[in-house]
Amino acid sequence: MLAEAGLLDGFEVTTHWKDIPDLQKNYPRIQVRGDIRWIEQGQLITAAGISAGIDISLELLFKFAGVELAEHTTRQIEYAWNRIII
Repeated sequence: MLAEAGLLDGFEVTTHWKDIPDLQKNYPRIQVRGDIRWIEQGQLITAAGISAGIDISLELLFKFAGVELAEHTTRQIEYAWNRIII
């Protein structure tokens, strides 16, 4: 929906590997990357699937609320946080 509205034009984005070819084909003004789990550009964040979305959600929790809450949350949801520093 963001691509269709033109809100991703000129941005570098990622998405689930299965959707990358269609996104590249249908929206040539978007720079699509398949080699990264998420991309954060100011207020725009795109993720490459469900687990990448969970990872970036935890990263945002860390960024805005601190490492203790982020790590506590990972324990609560029994999730192995794939923290990638970009």
